[in-house]
Amino acid sequence: MENVRSPQVAGYFYPADPNQLKSELRVLLDISKPVKQYDKIFGLVSPHAGYVYSGKTAAHAYNLLRGKKYKRVVVISPSHSEYFPGVSVYDGDAYATPLGVIEIDKEFADKLVENSKNIFKGIEGHRKEHALEVQLPFLQMVLDDFKIVPIVM
Repeated sequence: MENVRSPQVAGYFYPADPNQLKSELRVLLDISKPVKQYDKIFGLVSPHAGYVYSGKTAAHAYNLLRGKKYKRVVVISPSHSEYFPGVSVYDGDAYATPLGVIEIDKEFADKLVENSKNIFKGIEGHRKEHALEVQLPFLQMVLDDFKIVPIVM
């Protein structure tokens, strides 16, 4: 893969060391067991602050995905530092975290762009955005073999 977005907030919002990150995520997920299980999950709302502030709440949401299989996860976040018109789908091959690389579902991303006047492929909003990035290590801990469609607006 050539165009991989590197982690921008690792070491600030969550640990940059893969072993430390896994350990922290395991603790958060273990203490945040969901009250109820659901057969099908179509969407989650998760906070996007540093794990020290919002990790436990995020873990409650991501625990709902444990044991489930998804081939694609659409992750939508706001843009905190960059204004642009419309909706930006990352125009790259993958996003990286300290836990590894997550491939972009380019076929699905292309379909989104083809069918909308407001959605475009680009790097706008993705350069330094933390809100989307902080979701990815949780996904890597609870899901196997999935692709993402990273969207910033």
